[in-house]
Amino acid sequence: MDYITCDRRKNSPQINVLICEKKCQHRNTCSTYLSYAKVKSLAASLSSGAGRTDGLLVMQETTHPTLPAVTVK
Repeated sequence: MDYITCDRRKNSPQINVLICEKKCQHRNTCSTYLSYAKVKSLAASLSSGAGRTDGLLVMQETTHPTLPAVTVK
């Protein structure tokens, strides 16, 4: 479970994100919740694209031509 620190709550500022998403009226303007949502979506996009980038790196390494050896006089 993910928790964030709510600036509006005084006694127990740590709150579950699911409660924020479902009940809070300020979630569209809350900087803490918006930054959490941004990080969460970025992590999801990176994890879904990880398999594709690994394949591209392997393809790039195998298609790179080797450079000739340089001799210095």
